[in-house]
Amino acid sequence: MTLIALNHHYVRPLFDHPHPGIHGVTPAQLEAQLRLLATLGTFVSGDQVRDAIEGGTPLPDHAFIVTFDDGLREQYEHALPVLRRLGIPALFFVNTAPVSTSRVLGVHKVHLTRASLPPAEFVRLLRVEARACGLTLPWERVGERAAAQYARDTPAGAEAKYLLNSVLSPRDRQCVVDRCFAALFGGREREIAEQLYMDVGMMRELSQLGFLGSHAHDHLPLGLLPPDEARGQLTDSLALLEAWTGRRPEALSYPYGSREAAPGWVAAVASDLGFHFAFTMERAANANLSAPLQLARFSSNELPGGKTPAMDAAQLFDAASPRRWFPEQARAAAR
Repeated sequence: MTLIALNHHYVRPLFDHPHPGIHGVTPAQLEAQLRLLATLGTFVSGDQVRDAIEGGTPLPDHAFIVTFDDGLREQYEHALPVLRRLGIPALFFVNTAPVSTSRVLGVHKVHLTRASLPPAEFVRLLRVEARACGLTLPWERVGERAAAQYARDTPAGAEAKYLLNSVLSPRDRQCVVDRCFAALFGGREREIAEQLYMDVGMMRELSQLGFLGSHAHDHLPLGLLPPDEARGQLTDSLALLEAWTGRRPEALSYPYGSREAAPGWVAAVASDLGFHFAFTMERAANANLSAPLQLARFSSNELPGGKTPAMDAAQLFDAASPRRWFPEQARAAAR
């Protein structure tokens, strides 16, 4: 058995921002890739993954699971119809803070700001607002990891995203990002949040389909938070999603999904709270379901049919490397 997870964010008919910052696929591109992957393996649901983890029906030898992060309204409006037409299950991992507070998540403030400015001007604004927050950003220390995490970005853009997402403390990051966003969008945050994110009715429908998972409350790197705050991010999300939908999610996607954002102690917290499985963003295949709270996942762009495929379709399940970020994964792969 090999399970390959693929992840999407933005799905919209047109990407018309003046500058790079918001990347995604059109519904037609999504459908074309799913049709291609359907010739290579079998799409499975979150319920099937959970049952296999618990010792029930094993997954097919070549299995795919489709995921969407961030709870974006366009995923419901443009991706769900494609999935329904093709009869393919998926998991939509939503953050609860945007609905409960009418706020734009920091990650999307960064995307919107970058999409509104030339790259050099975005970096300049970032430096200015970091200084206003009393910070000096360590640009020289992040190049290699930034390039690996954000391969589709320019070096400067990748370094800026990595610093914000995986290096700065959540408090420092919020200061910098909020100032950058306010400089461009002023008092429009509530309006933008309502346009950008799913509402409770959409989440309820996804939950009834068995398609809903948690992406925590705010979109914060849990591994960089104090343990009690990381736990709170998960418990708040679980409580709100259960109240809104009547069903407690069993699957989790770690915000950002990097090693720093999803270390072993965070996986242990997730397990303690009742999550059955969770996804990082380690670009690898899952050759087994050991360590189910640390499942690997590819960006959809990296798979056949994506914009920058890293593997040939015919050899996909043989060529994809096994997950090895964490010791328990490496031990399982060696057995």
